[in-house]
Amino acid sequence: MSLFSKLFGNDKEAEQAAKDLFSTIFGNTDGQPQNAEKPKEEQPAQPSNEPAAAATHVSGPSGFSWGEDMPNEPNQFNYPGAYWAYFEDIFRTEFPEYRVEKKDAYGDAKRIVYTFYDGTRKALVVELMGQSCAAKKTRADCLSQGTPYLRYYYNHEGWWNTRAYVIQRTRGALSR
Repeated sequence: MSLFSKLFGNDKEAEQAAKDLFSTIFGNTDGQPQNAEKPKEEQPAQPSNEPAAAATHVSGPSGFSWGEDMPNEPNQFNYPGAYWAYFEDIFRTEFPEYRVEKKDAYGDAKRIVYTFYDGTRKALVVELMGQSCAAKKTRADCLSQGTPYLRYYYNHEGWWNTRAYVIQRTRGALSR
């Protein structure tokens, strides 16, 4: 299963839009520039008699919960509270059958871990973290224990964590 299939599930239209975007940017769909090994030769700037074009905002392709423009639906950035309160609201209202425990990951308030319990069984671990965080311990622990794991970045530009996206992704992980 490809990365795009994992991200977009059965939404073939969103998956194709992501592939097209990567293809446009990188020339392929694996996320790597085709000429990664070849340094670009710098060309001297050529003077032009053309008037400078005014900068305009061009919207790029968008998918399910990602894109250049904020979607017109509930997401963590238009929620009237902190990002963690947004996720907690979704977990509480959409998954009331689970007991959810919260802890700051290893004393680091920038990483928050939510553990979903079905009775005494650990059903899912969700980690909220910044995109620059390189921590892997929680994910590795879950893998070794056979516990489903999700990660949501709260500050990744262009990723909106729309309510529908968080619900669908969390529900999918809970059904594993």
